[in-house]
Amino acid sequence: MKACLPSSVVASAQSHPLTLGGVLKPWLWELWLLLMGSGLNVNPLPHEEDVDFINEYVTLHNELRGSVFPEGSNLRFMTWDVALSRTARAWGKKCTNQRNTHLNKGHESHPVFSDIGENMWIGPEQEFATNIAIKTWHEERKSYNFHNDTCFGEDCSHYVQLVWDSSYKVGCAVTPCSRIGNIKDAALFICNYAPGGTMTRRPYQAGEFCTRCRSDDKCTDLLCSNAERDQATYYQFWYPRWEVPRPLVCDPLCLFIFLLRIACFVLCVIIVLIMQSQFPDILAEKQMISEIKIFSAEEEKESNEEEEEEDEG
Repeated sequence: MKACLPSSVVASAQSHPLTLGGVLKPWLWELWLLLMGSGLNVNPLPHEEDVDFINEYVTLHNELRGSVFPEGSNLRFMTWDVALSRTARAWGKKCTNQRNTHLNKGHESHPVFSDIGENMWIGPEQEFATNIAIKTWHEERKSYNFHNDTCFGEDCSHYVQLVWDSSYKVGCAVTPCSRIGNIKDAALFICNYAPGGTMTRRPYQAGEFCTRCRSDDKCTDLLCSNAERDQATYYQFWYPRWEVPRPLVCDPLCLFIFLLRIACFVLCVIIVLIMQSQFPDILAEKQMISEIKIFSAEEEKESNEEEEEEDEG
């Protein structure tokens, strides 16, 4: 006997037919869990030349520099520098917590500036956020005594560099690393600054904001800005020489040599075609001359053999 279903169940089944979406949703959910469990990063770390990434950390730097206490009278407005970000990326590839050893060696870290500053943040990749990393450096202000120019407790060098008055260029990069120290699947966030700061004096001069800006500066967001100084320069062909692996870059000299080789090749082809058109039988003549020489050599050899046979007879 067949069991009879209640009419309400039948009506419900008829009013909610099985759809493709209803079947796919559980599968999509399981796929999501599988991807998360396999460690696939669904939110990849930003590229060093990503515009949103750049705007975020440059804006945050200027906000924090414009809110220092005591107030700073001569802090400069910061803008992005591509060479500094490439240096940060190049050192980040090493996945080390050590300071970049190339920062103060001539122009190994920048084509113009020779003294470069550096701040570094290391943490789990899944926990990385630009604002969290930079605000971690800013929190070191609690360990810094501005009036005595001393740092007590924990390190406060990151904060000093963050608010260093003469620094006006910044470039950052974040790199994924399989392990740094005890941190597995780490993110290494590095910001480079030019000119770099030191711990030899107070990071800025206290006083009302913008009161010690240069005569040709203007006050922007409580910081000293200058249109000429803050202009962005894109160093198209510059990359750190010590970067491994080094990006393939063809500078003007490289491009000139490449085009010169192509021109020489084309010229050789044209000369060959002209020679063939003017002297169509030149190859045949060369072949005939070669055959004549071979034939003469064979005749001479045969005559020598005959003479030897006659001498023996």
